[in-house]
Amino acid sequence: MVFLVGTAPLVSAGPGPQESTARIGYNAKHPKAPATPPSGTGWIELASATPASHGRELIWVGAGAGTFTELRLTAASGRPQILSVRVDYKDGSHKTFAIEKVLGIKRRPAYVDLHGAREIRQVIVVSDRTSPGSYVVEANTSDGGVANR
Repeated sequence: MVFLVGTAPLVSAGPGPQESTARIGYNAKHPKAPATPPSGTGWIELASATPASHGRELIWVGAGAGTFTELRLTAASGRPQILSVRVDYKDGSHKTFAIEKVLGIKRRPAYVDLHGAREIRQVIVVSDRTSPGSYVVEANTSDGGVANR
């Protein structure tokens, strides 16, 4: 009687020290670099059109992106319903904002006032999985008050 005993090495995959952990689409050939504001101030895109059917979307902002005063969520297509937005700040604190709004191409965007310029580590958007459409998340780098609506 012969018994064969074998062992297989355990392999674990994770991001290396220089790899990006930013949001990556399924069809992306290269990961998008974390958001970096252009010279000057204004709105920058943190997440391109994201289907509401994802339900919960984590958007990594990353170090060196600067400070932001507010977020803006707009419909890219259809009528996505945004339930809430959680903002995790660089200092380790976080705040959840109830949105409860259906976005639309001809409707006003949803705004999240961050109550001053803050560095953001990540944003988590919670949407109704059954709502049709997609949304875009942008951040305002301006320190000069609330944007015109």
